Amino acid sequence: MKKISVLLSLLFCLQFSFAQGSNDEEAIRKVLDTFMDCIIKRDSTRFYPLFHKDPVSWAGSIMPATHQNDLKRNEKARDYFASDYKSFIRSIYEANCEEKFYNIRINHDGYAATVFFDYSFWLSGKKLNWGAESWGMIKTNGEWKIVSVIFSVEEEAVRPEPQRTS
Repeated sequence: MKKISVLLSLLFCLQFSFAQGSNDEEAIRKVLDTFMDCIIKRDSTRFYPLFHKDPVSWAGSIMPATHQNDLKRNEKARDYFASDYKSFIRSIYEANCEEKFYNIRINHDGYAATVFFDYSFWLSGKKLNWGAESWGMIKTNGEWKIVSVIFSVEEEAVRPEPQRTS
């Protein structure tokens, strides 16, 4: 009887931990969905709380083909840029933009997470750029917050996004 009690307790704990893991993944996916929705609706009120209150890293690497194209217009063009989420949402406030996330991979332990995905950024229904993006996230006060955004950028007009098979 004691072995059965231990076994049942163990099964309950495993079920609870898996349930917590799926709840965390659902919560992280909700942050992704809210992020995309805020861009479409230009909703900074819902966008800002997705991020941790302390400084958040926001850096992009310009892919070589796009960087070479940029150098033709400006010989001092850098192959990276750094900004912040507030500047990002303000920069698209007057535009008809959308960002699409796909091939999403989430790795977390219930308290820290990395989210890696491919994205495409659209302006007035036309794909402007694409690349890979990675977010660092932490859970604080029971909520998942973005603490870093790192991404690559390739302009669609310079090098179209390859077709994905997955």
